[in-house]
Amino acid sequence: MRGLLITVICLLVSMGAAAQNDMAELRIGVLAKRGTEIAYQRWNDTAAYLGEQLPGYRFRITPLSFEQIEPAIRDKKIDFLLTNSGIFVNLSFHHDLTAIATLKRKIFSEGFTRFGGVVFTRSDNREINSFSDLVGRRFAAVDIDSLGGWVMAQREFATDDIDPEEFASLSFLGTHDAVVHAVLKGEVDGGTVRTDTLERMAMEGRINLLDIKTLRGSVVNDPLHMSEISHFPFMISTRLYPEWPFAVLGHVSNRQAEDVAAALIGMPVDAPAAVASKVIGWTIPRNYRDVELAYSELKKGVFAELAGYTFSDVFWRYWHYFLTVFFVVTVMVVATIYIVTLNRKLRKSQSQLRNMATHDALTGLPNRTYFYELGEKYLRIADRENLKMMVMFVDLDRFKLVNDTYGHDAGDFVLKEVAKRILAIVRSNDIVSRIGGDEFLLMLWNVESIEKVEQVMQRLIESISLPMLDTAGNRLQVGASIGASNYPEDDDVLEKLIKKADKVLYEVKGSGRGSYMIHQSFETSQDSS
Repeated sequence: MRGLLITVICLLVSMGAAAQNDMAELRIGVLAKRGTEIAYQRWNDTAAYLGEQLPGYRFRITPLSFEQIEPAIRDKKIDFLLTNSGIFVNLSFHHDLTAIATLKRKIFSEGFTRFGGVVFTRSDNREINSFSDLVGRRFAAVDIDSLGGWVMAQREFATDDIDPEEFASLSFLGTHDAVVHAVLKGEVDGGTVRTDTLERMAMEGRINLLDIKTLRGSVVNDPLHMSEISHFPFMISTRLYPEWPFAVLGHVSNRQAEDVAAALIGMPVDAPAAVASKVIGWTIPRNYRDVELAYSELKKGVFAELAGYTFSDVFWRYWHYFLTVFFVVTVMVVATIYIVTLNRKLRKSQSQLRNMATHDALTGLPNRTYFYELGEKYLRIADRENLKMMVMFVDLDRFKLVNDTYGHDAGDFVLKEVAKRILAIVRSNDIVSRIGGDEFLLMLWNVESIEKVEQVMQRLIESISLPMLDTAGNRLQVGASIGASNYPEDDDVLEKLIKKADKVLYEVKGSGRGSYMIHQSFETSQDSS
Protein backbone atom coordinates (compact mmCIF):
# COMPACT_ATOMS: atom_id res chain seq x y z
CA MET A 1 0.00 0.00 0.00
CA ARG A 2 2.81 2.39 0.93
CA GLY A 3 4.61 1.59 -2.33
CA LEU A 4 1.43 2.33 -4.31
CA LEU A 5 1.06 5.75 -2.59
CA ILE A 6 4.65 6.68 -3.41
CA THR A 7 4.08 5.65 -7.02
CA VAL A 8 0.96 7.85 -7.31
CA ILE A 9 2.77 10.85 -5.80
CA CYS A 10 5.69 10.45 -8.20
CA LEU A 11 3.26 10.17 -11.10
CA LEU A 12 1.48 13.38 -10.10
CA VAL A 13 4.78 15.23 -9.71
CA SER A 14 5.97 14.06 -13.10
CA MET A 15 2.64 15.05 -14.69
CA GLY A 16 2.96 18.54 -13.13
CA ALA A 17 6.51 18.89 -14.43
CA ALA A 18 5.41 17.73 -17.87
CA ALA A 19 2.57 20.26 -17.89
CA GLN A 20 5.03 22.96 -16.87
CA ASN A 21 7.36 21.95 -19.69
CA ASP A 22 4.47 21.93 -22.17
CA MET A 23 3.72 25.62 -21.43
CA ALA A 24 4.65 27.89 -24.32
CA GLU A 25 7.55 30.14 -23.39
CA LEU A 26 7.54 33.74 -24.63
CA ARG A 27 10.76 35.73 -24.23
CA ILE A 28 10.75 39.47 -23.54
CA GLY A 29 13.94 41.21 -24.59
CA VAL A 30 14.66 44.22 -22.37
CA LEU A 31 17.25 46.93 -22.93
CA ALA A 32 19.53 46.53 -19.90
CA LYS A 33 21.03 50.01 -20.00
CA ARG A 34 21.97 49.80 -16.30
CA GLY A 35 23.07 46.17 -16.28
CA THR A 36 21.54 42.68 -16.24
CA GLU A 37 20.79 42.53 -12.51
CA ILE A 38 18.81 45.78 -12.46
CA ALA A 39 16.90 44.69 -15.59
CA TYR A 40 15.82 41.50 -13.83
CA GLN A 41 14.86 43.41 -10.66
CA ARG A 42 12.75 45.85 -12.61
CA TRP A 43 10.99 43.55 -15.10
CA ASN A 44 10.82 40.00 -13.63
CA ASP A 45 7.55 40.89 -11.87
CA THR A 46 6.09 41.99 -15.23
CA ALA A 47 6.92 38.57 -16.69
CA ALA A 48 5.31 36.90 -13.66
CA TYR A 49 2.24 39.14 -13.99
CA LEU A 50 1.77 38.22 -17.66
CA GLY A 51 2.11 34.53 -16.76
CA GLU A 52 -0.64 34.87 -14.15
CA GLN A 53 -2.94 36.73 -16.56
CA LEU A 54 -2.32 34.33 -19.47
CA PRO A 55 -2.43 30.71 -18.25
CA GLY A 56 -0.68 28.37 -20.63
CA TYR A 57 2.22 30.77 -21.25
CA ARG A 58 5.45 31.23 -19.38
CA PHE A 59 7.21 34.59 -19.86
CA ARG A 60 10.94 35.06 -19.41
CA ILE A 61 12.96 38.30 -19.27
CA THR A 62 16.05 38.41 -21.51
CA PRO A 63 18.29 41.39 -20.66
CA LEU A 64 20.08 42.77 -23.74
CA SER A 65 22.84 45.31 -24.21
CA PHE A 66 22.60 47.90 -26.99
CA GLU A 67 24.72 45.67 -29.24
CA GLN A 68 22.75 42.48 -28.51
CA ILE A 69 19.27 43.75 -29.43
CA GLU A 70 19.43 43.54 -33.23
CA PRO A 71 21.02 40.03 -33.35
CA ALA A 72 18.38 38.79 -30.89
CA ILE A 73 15.62 40.10 -33.18
CA ARG A 74 17.25 38.78 -36.35
CA ASP A 75 17.77 35.28 -34.88
CA LYS A 76 14.31 35.23 -33.24
CA LYS A 77 15.78 34.72 -29.78
CA ILE A 78 13.07 36.97 -28.35
CA ASP A 79 9.34 37.38 -29.03
CA PHE A 80 8.74 40.81 -27.55
CA LEU A 81 11.00 43.83 -27.09
CA LEU A 82 10.97 46.58 -24.47
CA THR A 83 13.38 49.37 -25.37
CA ASN A 84 13.58 53.14 -25.76
CA SER A 85 11.68 55.00 -28.46
CA GLY A 86 14.75 55.82 -30.58
CA ILE A 87 16.00 52.22 -30.80
CA PHE A 88 12.49 50.97 -31.58
CA VAL A 89 12.02 53.42 -34.47
CA ASN A 90 15.43 52.68 -35.99
CA LEU A 91 15.04 48.89 -35.73
CA SER A 92 11.55 49.03 -37.23
CA PHE A 93 13.06 49.98 -40.60
CA HIS A 94 14.92 46.66 -40.93
CA HIS A 95 12.74 44.32 -38.84
CA ASP A 96 9.06 43.52 -38.40
CA LEU A 97 8.38 45.28 -35.08
CA THR A 98 5.00 46.61 -33.94
CA ALA A 99 4.30 48.60 -30.77
CA ILE A 100 1.38 47.07 -28.82
CA ALA A 101 1.56 49.26 -25.70
CA THR A 102 3.32 52.36 -24.34
CA LEU A 103 4.44 52.56 -20.73
CA LYS A 104 3.12 55.23 -18.36
CA ARG A 105 6.28 56.25 -16.52
CA LYS A 106 5.78 57.04 -12.82
CA ILE A 107 7.11 60.51 -11.93
CA PHE A 108 6.11 62.04 -8.59
CA SER A 109 3.14 59.63 -8.33
CA GLU A 110 1.79 60.68 -11.76
CA GLY A 111 1.81 58.61 -14.96
CA PHE A 112 3.27 60.12 -18.13
CA THR A 113 3.28 58.60 -21.62
CA ARG A 114 5.30 61.42 -23.19
CA PHE A 115 8.46 63.28 -22.37
CA GLY A 116 10.74 65.89 -23.88
CA GLY A 117 14.04 67.66 -23.45
CA VAL A 118 14.91 70.84 -21.58
CA VAL A 119 17.67 73.25 -22.68
CA PHE A 120 18.83 75.43 -19.81
CA THR A 121 21.42 77.76 -18.37
CA ARG A 122 21.96 79.37 -14.99
CA SER A 123 19.30 81.91 -14.00
CA ASP A 124 21.96 84.51 -13.27
CA ASN A 125 23.40 84.26 -16.79
CA ARG A 126 22.08 87.47 -18.36
CA GLU A 127 23.86 86.90 -21.67
CA ILE A 128 22.00 83.72 -22.65
CA ASN A 129 18.24 84.10 -23.14
CA SER A 130 17.57 82.18 -26.36
CA PHE A 131 18.95 79.36 -28.50
CA SER A 132 20.86 81.80 -30.68
CA ASP A 133 22.75 83.07 -27.62
CA LEU A 134 24.33 79.61 -27.26
CA VAL A 135 26.46 80.12 -30.39
CA GLY A 136 30.07 80.50 -29.34
CA ARG A 137 29.31 79.07 -25.86
CA ARG A 138 30.22 75.84 -24.10
CA PHE A 139 27.41 73.27 -24.22
CA ALA A 140 26.90 69.85 -22.59
CA ALA A 141 24.57 66.95 -23.40
CA VAL A 142 24.17 63.36 -22.15
CA ASP A 143 25.13 61.22 -25.15
CA ILE A 144 25.20 61.68 -28.91
CA ASP A 145 22.47 59.03 -29.30
CA SER A 146 20.40 59.99 -26.23
CA LEU A 147 16.88 60.92 -27.38
CA GLY A 148 15.91 63.08 -24.37
CA GLY A 149 19.47 64.10 -23.54
CA TRP A 150 20.52 65.38 -26.98
CA VAL A 151 18.54 64.35 -30.10
CA MET A 152 15.40 66.31 -29.12
CA ALA A 153 17.39 69.49 -28.46
CA GLN A 154 19.47 68.95 -31.61
CA ARG A 155 16.26 68.87 -33.66
CA GLU A 156 15.11 72.20 -32.18
CA PHE A 157 18.54 73.72 -32.88
CA ALA A 158 18.37 72.55 -36.50
CA THR A 159 14.88 74.03 -36.89
CA ASP A 160 16.25 77.41 -35.76
CA ASP A 161 19.30 77.08 -38.10
CA ILE A 162 21.72 76.68 -35.20
CA ASP A 163 24.66 74.39 -35.97
CA PRO A 164 26.22 72.76 -32.86
CA GLU A 165 29.54 73.08 -34.70
CA GLU A 166 29.26 76.79 -33.88
CA PHE A 167 29.35 76.10 -30.13
CA ALA A 168 32.66 76.86 -28.45
CA SER A 169 32.58 73.24 -27.27
CA LEU A 170 30.09 70.34 -27.19
CA SER A 171 30.63 67.80 -24.40
CA PHE A 172 28.81 64.51 -23.83
CA LEU A 173 29.00 63.75 -20.09
CA GLY A 174 27.24 60.35 -19.96
CA THR A 175 24.51 61.09 -17.39
CA HIS A 176 21.76 63.66 -16.97
CA ASP A 177 22.90 64.57 -13.45
CA ALA A 178 26.43 65.27 -14.68
CA VAL A 179 25.10 67.75 -17.24
CA VAL A 180 23.04 69.60 -14.61
CA HIS A 181 25.98 69.92 -12.22
CA ALA A 182 28.32 71.05 -15.02
CA VAL A 183 25.96 73.93 -15.89
CA LEU A 184 25.38 75.01 -12.29
CA LYS A 185 29.12 74.90 -11.50
CA GLY A 186 29.86 77.08 -14.53
CA GLU A 187 31.93 74.39 -16.26
CA VAL A 188 29.71 74.87 -19.32
CA ASP A 189 27.34 77.69 -20.29
CA GLY A 190 24.31 75.59 -21.22
CA GLY A 191 23.09 72.02 -21.32
CA THR A 192 20.21 69.71 -22.18
CA VAL A 193 18.65 66.82 -20.26
CA ARG A 194 15.47 64.78 -20.27
CA THR A 195 12.37 66.48 -18.81
CA ASP A 196 11.66 65.78 -15.10
CA THR A 197 15.42 65.52 -14.40
CA LEU A 198 15.61 69.02 -12.92
CA GLU A 199 12.44 68.62 -10.84
CA ARG A 200 13.61 65.21 -9.57
CA MET A 201 16.98 66.61 -8.48
CA ALA A 202 15.22 69.55 -6.81
CA MET A 203 12.87 67.22 -4.91
CA GLU A 204 15.95 65.30 -3.72
CA GLY A 205 17.40 68.58 -2.44
CA ARG A 206 20.41 68.52 -4.78
CA ILE A 207 19.59 71.69 -6.76
CA ASN A 208 17.40 74.79 -6.54
CA LEU A 209 15.05 75.34 -9.49
CA LEU A 210 15.35 79.11 -9.04
CA ASP A 211 18.97 78.72 -10.18
CA ILE A 212 17.74 77.38 -13.54
CA LYS A 213 16.62 79.33 -16.62
CA THR A 214 15.06 77.37 -19.48
CA LEU A 215 15.44 78.28 -23.15
CA ARG A 216 13.03 77.65 -26.01
CA GLY A 217 13.18 77.81 -29.80
CA SER A 218 10.72 79.02 -32.40
CA VAL A 219 8.79 75.74 -32.76
CA VAL A 220 7.89 75.35 -29.09
CA ASN A 221 7.09 79.07 -28.77
CA ASP A 222 4.54 78.73 -31.58
CA PRO A 223 1.01 78.98 -30.09
CA LEU A 224 0.03 75.54 -31.44
CA HIS A 225 2.88 73.84 -29.55
CA MET A 226 2.52 76.14 -26.55
CA SER A 227 -1.03 74.89 -26.17
CA GLU A 228 0.24 71.29 -26.23
CA ILE A 229 3.03 71.67 -23.68
CA SER A 230 1.14 74.07 -21.38
CA HIS A 231 -0.43 70.99 -19.71
CA PHE A 232 2.99 69.37 -19.22
CA PRO A 233 4.05 70.06 -15.60
CA PHE A 234 7.84 70.00 -16.06
CA MET A 235 10.37 72.45 -17.48
CA ILE A 236 10.52 71.79 -21.23
CA SER A 237 12.18 73.23 -24.34
CA THR A 238 11.28 70.72 -27.06
CA ARG A 239 8.33 69.01 -28.61
CA LEU A 240 6.89 66.01 -26.70
CA TYR A 241 7.71 62.43 -27.72
CA PRO A 242 6.21 59.07 -26.68
CA GLU A 243 7.69 56.92 -23.90
CA TRP A 244 9.13 53.39 -24.26
CA PRO A 245 7.04 50.97 -26.38
CA PHE A 246 6.36 47.31 -25.68
CA ALA A 247 6.82 45.82 -29.17
CA VAL A 248 6.01 42.43 -30.71
CA LEU A 249 8.13 40.68 -33.33
CA GLY A 250 6.63 39.58 -36.64
CA HIS A 251 6.81 35.82 -35.97
CA VAL A 252 4.45 36.07 -32.95
CA SER A 253 0.76 35.35 -33.68
CA ASN A 254 -1.81 38.14 -33.60
CA ARG A 255 -3.73 36.33 -30.84
CA GLN A 256 -0.68 36.18 -28.57
CA ALA A 257 0.14 39.84 -29.25
CA GLU A 258 -3.45 40.91 -28.49
CA ASP A 259 -3.55 38.88 -25.25
CA VAL A 260 -0.27 40.40 -24.02
CA ALA A 261 -1.39 43.93 -24.95
CA ALA A 262 -4.71 43.51 -23.12
CA ALA A 263 -2.96 42.17 -20.01
CA LEU A 264 -0.48 45.06 -19.95
CA ILE A 265 -3.14 47.74 -20.44
CA GLY A 266 -5.23 46.15 -17.69
CA MET A 267 -2.36 46.13 -15.17
CA PRO A 268 -3.51 47.71 -11.85
CA VAL A 269 -1.60 50.74 -10.59
CA ASP A 270 -0.67 48.98 -7.34
CA ALA A 271 0.33 45.67 -8.93
CA PRO A 272 3.80 44.43 -7.83
CA ALA A 273 4.81 44.53 -11.50
CA ALA A 274 3.91 48.23 -11.75
CA VAL A 275 5.73 49.06 -8.50
CA ALA A 276 8.91 47.17 -9.44
CA SER A 277 9.07 48.65 -12.94
CA LYS A 278 8.32 52.19 -11.66
CA VAL A 279 5.30 52.67 -13.94
CA ILE A 280 1.69 53.63 -13.32
CA GLY A 281 0.71 51.05 -15.91
CA TRP A 282 0.44 50.82 -19.71
CA THR A 283 -1.71 52.43 -22.36
CA ILE A 284 -2.53 51.86 -26.02
CA PRO A 285 0.55 52.43 -28.21
CA ARG A 286 1.40 56.06 -28.90
CA ASN A 287 2.22 57.33 -32.39
CA TYR A 288 6.03 57.18 -32.79
CA ARG A 289 6.03 59.28 -35.96
CA ASP A 290 7.61 62.28 -34.21
CA VAL A 291 10.57 60.15 -33.08
CA GLU A 292 11.01 58.99 -36.67
CA LEU A 293 10.87 62.58 -37.93
CA ALA A 294 13.52 63.66 -35.41
CA TYR A 295 16.00 61.06 -36.65
CA SER A 296 15.03 61.66 -40.27
CA GLU A 297 15.53 65.44 -40.14
CA LEU A 298 18.89 65.01 -38.41
CA LYS A 299 19.97 62.09 -40.64
CA LYS A 300 20.81 60.01 -37.58
CA GLY A 301 20.50 56.29 -36.94
CA VAL A 302 19.03 54.38 -39.87
CA PHE A 303 18.60 57.63 -41.77
CA ALA A 304 22.36 58.14 -41.78
CA GLU A 305 22.58 54.93 -43.83
CA LEU A 306 19.78 55.98 -46.17
CA ALA A 307 21.48 59.35 -46.76
CA GLY A 308 24.23 57.57 -48.68
CA TYR A 309 21.88 56.30 -51.40
CA THR A 310 21.01 58.40 -54.45
CA PHE A 311 17.51 58.48 -55.89
CA SER A 312 18.67 56.74 -59.08
CA ASP A 313 20.09 53.85 -57.01
CA VAL A 314 16.77 53.34 -55.30
CA PHE A 315 14.72 53.82 -58.46
CA TRP A 316 16.50 51.26 -60.62
CA ARG A 317 16.49 48.73 -57.81
CA TYR A 318 12.79 49.10 -57.07
CA TRP A 319 11.42 50.50 -60.37
CA HIS A 320 8.53 48.03 -60.53
CA TYR A 321 7.34 49.13 -57.08
CA PHE A 322 7.57 52.76 -58.11
CA LEU A 323 5.45 52.07 -61.19
CA THR A 324 2.76 50.34 -59.14
CA VAL A 325 2.73 53.06 -56.53
CA PHE A 326 2.50 55.73 -59.24
CA PHE A 327 -0.72 54.33 -60.67
CA VAL A 328 -2.28 53.71 -57.24
CA VAL A 329 -1.43 57.20 -55.99
CA THR A 330 -2.70 58.84 -59.17
CA VAL A 331 -6.09 57.19 -58.73
CA MET A 332 -6.30 57.96 -55.02
CA VAL A 333 -5.04 61.53 -55.01
CA VAL A 334 -7.93 62.94 -57.01
CA ALA A 335 -10.45 61.33 -54.68
CA THR A 336 -8.72 62.33 -51.43
CA ILE A 337 -7.23 65.77 -52.03
CA TYR A 338 -10.49 67.57 -51.35
CA ILE A 339 -11.08 65.64 -48.11
CA VAL A 340 -7.50 66.23 -46.96
CA THR A 341 -7.83 69.95 -47.61
CA LEU A 342 -11.08 70.16 -45.66
CA ASN A 343 -9.64 68.17 -42.75
CA ARG A 344 -6.59 70.42 -42.62
CA LYS A 345 -8.73 73.53 -42.52
CA LEU A 346 -10.96 71.98 -39.85
CA ARG A 347 -8.01 71.03 -37.62
CA LYS A 348 -6.50 74.49 -38.03
CA SER A 349 -9.83 76.14 -37.21
CA GLN A 350 -10.29 73.93 -34.15
CA SER A 351 -6.80 74.73 -32.92
CA GLN A 352 -7.33 78.45 -33.50
CA LEU A 353 -10.69 78.38 -31.73
CA ARG A 354 -9.14 76.54 -28.78
CA ASN A 355 -6.31 79.04 -28.62
CA MET A 356 -8.70 82.00 -28.89
CA ALA A 357 -10.83 80.59 -26.10
CA THR A 358 -7.92 80.02 -23.72
CA HIS A 359 -5.37 82.72 -24.58
CA ASP A 360 -5.18 86.52 -24.60
CA ALA A 361 -5.16 87.70 -28.24
CA LEU A 362 -2.72 90.57 -27.59
CA THR A 363 0.03 88.94 -25.51
CA GLY A 364 -0.52 85.25 -26.29
CA LEU A 365 -0.65 84.51 -22.55
CA PRO A 366 -3.33 82.27 -20.99
CA ASN A 367 -6.52 84.20 -20.18
CA ARG A 368 -8.52 84.20 -16.94
CA THR A 369 -10.46 81.04 -17.85
CA TYR A 370 -7.34 79.08 -18.74
CA PHE A 371 -5.53 80.36 -15.63
CA TYR A 372 -8.29 78.92 -13.44
CA GLU A 373 -8.16 75.60 -15.33
CA LEU A 374 -4.38 75.26 -15.01
CA GLY A 375 -4.32 76.67 -11.48
CA GLU A 376 -6.81 74.07 -10.20
CA LYS A 377 -4.64 71.28 -11.68
CA TYR A 378 -1.50 72.74 -10.09
CA LEU A 379 -3.20 72.93 -6.68
CA ARG A 380 -4.31 69.29 -6.90
CA ILE A 381 -0.73 68.24 -7.62
CA ALA A 382 0.56 70.53 -4.85
CA ASP A 383 -1.88 68.98 -2.37
CA ARG A 384 -0.83 65.45 -3.35
CA GLU A 385 2.91 66.21 -3.33
CA ASN A 386 2.83 68.58 -0.32
CA LEU A 387 4.25 71.49 -2.33
CA LYS A 388 3.99 75.24 -1.72
CA MET A 389 2.53 77.59 -4.34
CA MET A 390 2.25 81.37 -4.65
CA VAL A 391 -0.50 83.35 -6.40
CA MET A 392 0.60 86.84 -7.51
CA PHE A 393 -1.62 89.68 -8.73
CA VAL A 394 0.41 92.17 -10.83
CA ASP A 395 -1.13 95.55 -11.71
CA LEU A 396 0.65 98.17 -13.84
CA ASP A 397 1.15 101.69 -12.51
CA ARG A 398 0.77 104.75 -14.77
CA PHE A 399 -0.57 102.61 -17.63
CA LYS A 400 -3.59 104.90 -18.17
CA LEU A 401 -1.18 107.83 -18.59
CA VAL A 402 0.56 106.00 -21.44
CA ASN A 403 -2.76 105.34 -23.17
CA ASP A 404 -3.97 108.91 -22.72
CA THR A 405 -0.68 110.46 -23.84
CA TYR A 406 0.47 108.22 -26.68
CA GLY A 407 -2.64 106.29 -27.71
CA HIS A 408 -3.80 102.70 -27.53
CA ASP A 409 -1.13 101.40 -29.92
CA ALA A 410 1.51 102.48 -27.42
CA GLY A 411 -0.52 100.87 -24.63
CA ASP A 412 -0.70 97.59 -26.54
CA PHE A 413 3.07 97.74 -27.09
CA VAL A 414 3.61 98.17 -23.34
CA LEU A 415 1.38 95.19 -22.48
CA LYS A 416 3.22 92.91 -24.91
CA GLU A 417 6.61 94.08 -23.64
CA VAL A 418 5.57 93.55 -20.00
CA ALA A 419 4.41 90.02 -20.86
CA LYS A 420 7.86 89.27 -22.34
CA ARG A 421 9.64 90.66 -19.30
CA ILE A 422 7.54 88.60 -16.90
CA LEU A 423 8.17 85.39 -18.91
CA ALA A 424 11.91 86.10 -18.90
CA ILE A 425 11.98 86.13 -15.08
CA VAL A 426 9.67 83.29 -14.04
CA ARG A 427 10.25 79.61 -14.80
CA SER A 428 8.71 77.80 -17.76
CA ASN A 429 6.43 75.71 -15.52
CA ASP A 430 5.04 78.76 -13.69
CA ILE A 431 1.68 80.09 -14.94
CA VAL A 432 1.58 83.63 -16.36
CA SER A 433 -1.76 85.04 -17.56
CA ARG A 434 -3.28 88.36 -18.56
CA ILE A 435 -6.79 88.58 -17.15
CA GLY A 436 -7.74 91.92 -18.67
CA GLY A 437 -6.64 95.54 -18.97
CA ASP A 438 -3.26 95.99 -17.28
CA GLU A 439 -3.71 93.12 -14.81
CA PHE A 440 -1.67 89.90 -14.78
CA LEU A 441 -2.14 86.78 -12.64
CA LEU A 442 0.80 84.49 -11.87
CA MET A 443 1.13 81.16 -10.05
CA LEU A 444 4.61 80.11 -8.99
CA TRP A 445 5.10 76.32 -8.87
CA ASN A 446 6.86 74.51 -5.99
CA VAL A 447 7.96 77.60 -4.04
CA GLU A 448 11.02 77.00 -1.88
CA SER A 449 10.67 79.95 0.51
CA ILE A 450 9.00 83.33 0.94
CA GLU A 451 12.42 84.97 0.59
CA LYS A 452 12.87 83.47 -2.88
CA VAL A 453 9.43 84.71 -3.90
CA GLU A 454 10.23 88.19 -2.64
CA GLN A 455 13.35 88.16 -4.82
CA VAL A 456 11.21 87.24 -7.83
CA MET A 457 8.68 90.00 -7.11
CA GLN A 458 11.44 92.58 -6.69
CA ARG A 459 12.98 91.51 -10.01
CA LEU A 460 9.56 91.79 -11.68
CA ILE A 461 9.04 95.34 -10.37
CA GLU A 462 12.55 96.40 -11.43
CA SER A 463 12.23 94.84 -14.90
CA ILE A 464 8.75 96.22 -15.65
CA SER A 465 9.78 99.73 -14.57
CA LEU A 466 12.63 99.91 -17.10
CA PRO A 467 11.90 102.36 -19.98
CA MET A 468 10.57 101.04 -23.31
CA LEU A 469 10.97 102.47 -26.80
CA ASP A 470 8.08 101.72 -29.15
CA THR A 471 8.17 101.63 -32.95
CA ALA A 472 7.12 105.29 -33.15
CA GLY A 473 10.14 106.31 -31.08
CA ASN A 474 8.15 107.09 -27.94
CA ARG A 475 9.94 106.52 -24.64
CA LEU A 476 7.36 104.74 -22.48
CA GLN A 477 7.60 103.85 -18.81
CA VAL A 478 5.24 102.18 -16.37
CA GLY A 479 5.60 100.63 -12.95
CA ALA A 480 4.13 97.62 -11.19
CA SER A 481 2.47 96.82 -7.88
CA ILE A 482 2.16 93.22 -6.69
CA GLY A 483 -0.06 91.49 -4.17
CA ALA A 484 0.50 87.82 -3.33
CA SER A 485 -1.02 84.98 -1.35
CA ASN A 486 0.56 81.72 -0.27
CA TYR A 487 -0.76 78.15 -0.67
CA PRO A 488 -1.52 76.44 1.66
CA GLU A 489 -0.86 78.92 4.51
CA ASP A 490 -3.28 81.62 3.28
CA ASP A 491 -5.89 79.28 1.80
CA ASP A 492 -6.29 76.09 -0.23
CA VAL A 493 -9.01 77.34 -2.62
CA LEU A 494 -7.85 79.06 -5.80
CA GLU A 495 -10.65 81.67 -5.86
CA LYS A 496 -9.90 82.70 -2.27
CA LEU A 497 -6.14 82.84 -2.93
CA ILE A 498 -6.77 85.21 -5.84
CA LYS A 499 -9.07 87.42 -3.76
CA LYS A 500 -6.51 87.66 -0.97
CA ALA A 501 -3.77 88.56 -3.45
CA ASP A 502 -6.09 91.22 -4.91
CA LYS A 503 -6.84 92.54 -1.43
CA VAL A 504 -3.18 93.17 -0.55
CA LEU A 505 -2.59 94.59 -4.05
CA TYR A 506 -5.22 97.21 -3.22
CA GLU A 507 -3.30 98.05 -0.06
CA VAL A 508 -0.05 98.38 -2.04
CA LYS A 509 -1.72 100.67 -4.59
CA GLY A 510 -3.12 102.81 -1.81
CA SER A 511 0.20 103.17 0.02
CA GLY A 512 2.28 104.54 -2.84
CA ARG A 513 2.52 101.79 -5.52
CA GLY A 514 5.70 100.35 -7.03
CA SER A 515 6.02 97.73 -4.28
CA TYR A 516 4.79 94.29 -3.25
CA MET A 517 3.08 92.69 -0.28
CA ILE A 518 2.28 89.10 0.70
CA HIS A 519 -1.06 88.39 2.39
CA GLN A 520 0.57 86.83 5.46
CA SER A 521 2.59 90.01 6.03
CA PHE A 522 -0.56 92.15 5.57
CA GLU A 523 -2.52 90.06 8.08
CA THR A 524 0.36 90.30 10.56
CA SER A 525 0.51 94.10 10.25
CA GLN A 526 -3.26 94.35 10.66
CA ASP A 527 -3.18 92.22 13.79
CA SER A 528 -0.33 94.23 15.33
CA SER A 529 -2.12 97.52 14.67
